Amino acid sequence: MTKAKPSESEHIKPLETAEGGNNEARVFLAQSAFSAGDLPQKRKGEFSLGVDKDKLPNLGAMFEKDPQFEKRFFGLTGDGTVVEPPLGGMVAPDAYRSNALKEMIGKFGQARVQETLTALEQMRGKTERYAPELQVNGADTTFEGQNRKLNNLAALMKPGKLEEVQGIDKALKADGYSKGLSLEQMNNPALMKALKTPAERQAFIELERGGPSAGRFINENPQTKDNSPSQNLEAYKKWQAAQTEQQKKADKPLLDELKGAAEDPAKHFSDALRKNRVLMLGEQHSESPRMQKFTADSIKELRQAGATHLALEVSPDALARYDKSKNLNDLPEAFRTRDFAAMIEQAKASGMKVVGVDTGTGDKDGQSYQERDNTMAAGIKGILDKDRNNKVVFYGGHMHGADTTQGANRSAADILRGKGVPVITAMEQSPNTPLDKVAQLGKEAARPFAFSVRKTPLIAETEVPRLGNDVNEKYKNWDSVIVFPK
Repeated sequence: MTKAKPSESEHIKPLETAEGGNNEARVFLAQSAFSAGDLPQKRKGEFSLGVDKDKLPNLGAMFEKDPQFEKRFFGLTGDGTVVEPPLGGMVAPDAYRSNALKEMIGKFGQARVQETLTALEQMRGKTERYAPELQVNGADTTFEGQNRKLNNLAALMKPGKLEEVQGIDKALKADGYSKGLSLEQMNNPALMKALKTPAERQAFIELERGGPSAGRFINENPQTKDNSPSQNLEAYKKWQAAQTEQQKKADKPLLDELKGAAEDPAKHFSDALRKNRVLMLGEQHSESPRMQKFTADSIKELRQAGATHLALEVSPDALARYDKSKNLNDLPEAFRTRDFAAMIEQAKASGMKVVGVDTGTGDKDGQSYQERDNTMAAGIKGILDKDRNNKVVFYGGHMHGADTTQGANRSAADILRGKGVPVITAMEQSPNTPLDKVAQLGKEAARPFAFSVRKTPLIAETEVPRLGNDVNEKYKNWDSVIVFPK
């Protein structure tokens, strides 16, 4: 068999391998990485435990006898399926980790390596939970950075070390901590010593429960690794208090705007509809969107404000099936709720006509996305053209009412405005949606409120980050915002 040097192609091209069991291509990758036939001597800085080449294991034979170990081995190395930048600009990290594990087997024996990997699964969950800690990320593409991570794994295999970590993990879990220590934490002598004390374990657990905020504190204060958990917890609380006070000062101008512009939402949207022919209410398709219940409860006021039609982001066929079956599963997934059904029934009971204006195709690509907005706009425009007294309340996703003039596609609202139709648009913010700035500021309010973005110039320029949209979303992309507190 001809041996091949590891190259960039090894980390770019995933190997096509069978699930489980011995596989020649997988073993070849692990066996060939930095083998004597390729690189007679390791270059400066490469991982080494000082194992002679004749003591390195025969992986093929080892995996043949123990398929479970093979699975753990390749789950830890990545097996070419994790795309990472090459180490030193040329070495595939998965091959590098394979070679390192071979040395660990040669140094400590297969039984100890297997014992360590099994223990890590018991402490941390499946291999996928701790394997990423060994991967190359960001700009850390040096041998030094990867070696530091590999040495953390190898250190657990030393006599007594794994048993010490297991004992501390057991104590932490008994105290209610289920996350599991990271490989780096397991190899922090000061932390390991401290965690043998109940009070320090409690301090550690409380700090860990601080989540991203505590993570940011630790990243900004590298000296924390030398402190005890109780010292870090005390410092974190002071840091957090300072951060909170600083954020309050930064948010005060925005909060003052909200307080000055907040209105009763039912009145706000009824007044808006009286001055326009279309009111577009946009939800964020979150779990149990509060906007659906609000709209259902507001139908009476909207009808009194002149609404004649309720247009939905539903295809006519789907709406017809639902009207016949009353089965929520006949509606699009985002609208299979009792609140959405109540919206339809309330509208009909008030005398409004309920129509579906979507294509029903979903967003397959940019073209279908645009076709959907074109169809929605055409359907609404057709209703308005039939009778000059007609007014439409549209209910759907918030991006169909957004100002998208800077993007590749045009929203239904943009299209309607381009045809001279007076449109007012709104989007929701609630605890069920990503906590953007307005949702954060409004979460303690006593009741839902709405506001006109024209009255809040600072908030208007605040970003509303979302994935998958081709426009830079800001609150000014909508005319109004409705906020649902917790």
